[in-house]
Amino acid sequence: MKSYISAIGLMLSSLAALSPASIALAQDSSAQTQSAGRDAPSAARQAVEWSQNRLAELDATIALLEQKAADLQGDASAKAEETLRALRARRDAYQAQVEDAFANAESWTDAQIEQARQSLDESWTAFLADRDAYLDAAKVDLETRRDILEVELEARRNAWRQSLEELRAEAAGLAEDQRAAIDARITELSAEMDKAGDGVKARIDRLQIASTEAKETLQQSYADAQELFLKTYASIRKSIREGSE
Repeated sequence: MKSYISAIGLMLSSLAALSPASIALAQDSSAQTQSAGRDAPSAARQAVEWSQNRLAELDATIALLEQKAADLQGDASAKAEETLRALRARRDAYQAQVEDAFANAESWTDAQIEQARQSLDESWTAFLADRDAYLDAAKVDLETRRDILEVELEARRNAWRQSLEELRAEAAGLAEDQRAAIDARITELSAEMDKAGDGVKARIDRLQIASTEAKETLQQSYADAQELFLKTYASIRKSIREGSE
């Protein structure tokens, strides 16, 4: 079981190089030359910036289901392939929305950004609904469900790590005392996210039933961790931007 999780983990490490943090930071670097005093982005704009991270989670889920489907035969194999086609279509539609948002976000108003965020959330929810419907209909065992949750979590943790490293790189040009203060905040956030990720992993390990309540509890854990990250991440980026003025 762990061998293919490790393999997918390596794939996700490669995907992390294409994370929205890289794109967002590159966009910010250009924007700084145009408007050094620009305010921190809205919560909706941050959510859109981070939407591409979800692509790695979608890819991880599909990759794992493809690997599991390869062992199926007959009707079970046909149903699995039908589901995978639907999930791939959902994934591709989500990517198209992400690309549109990135292409236009700089010129959009906060209201337009909020609309895009809601649309992305709806597409994400639809993917999860299709995934869960298949898992329930196929009576997929709890071990496989845990595996899916683990690879999704690893994708998210990789995105957090990559983004923090990029923050360190962005702070490299600050004065020594400013850089030291930023580095301390990044180190603290890194420790907090390790703790949050470990907490989610512990919930996955303790998962005994695939009930709606259990899934909602896990999703809330994800949401809480992501909210913590985004809030602190945005604050640190704002400090770096101000220190560069």
